[in-house]
Amino acid sequence: MKKLLLASVFVVSVLTTASAAAGLKIGVVSVQEILSKAPQVEAVNTRMLEKFGPKRDELKKMGEGIQKLQEQYKRNELVMTEDKLNDLKKKIINKIQSLKQKEAELSQQVSVMRTKELAKLQKSVREIINKIAKKGKYNLILSDGVAYTDHKLDITNKVLKAMKAQFKK
Repeated sequence: MKKLLLASVFVVSVLTTASAAAGLKIGVVSVQEILSKAPQVEAVNTRMLEKFGPKRDELKKMGEGIQKLQEQYKRNELVMTEDKLNDLKKKIINKIQSLKQKEAELSQQVSVMRTKELAKLQKSVREIINKIAKKGKYNLILSDGVAYTDHKLDITNKVLKAMKAQFKK
């Protein structure tokens, strides 16, 4: 009697789970693809170039100046006095240190801005995915890391269209 009761509970639970699973609507989205194709990404890159481009150009000029000083040092090594060679060497070392410091500062500034912009973009992507999920009555949306999915479940293009529409506004 106990076995019959356990068996019937098992069958009922399997049938309940199967009927519930039959009503599930699942979607898959590639956030990596969205972050590489969304127009907002290009806009962020443009803003970063506008903001940090002049500093990058300045560092490039500093590097070229150092290279010229190093070439001057090599060319005149045999004809310059020891004091002048040492002064030139110190000047080169100081400029290299200054360049490295400015490069590190710029790198940190770029990293901070990129992180902030990426966070904004990810928040926007999440909001759009949530809207699509609610509108489409999805029970589950999976993201990157899915080993296989039928292309019918992929909503990446819907998200990209929404991102493009949002960008135009």
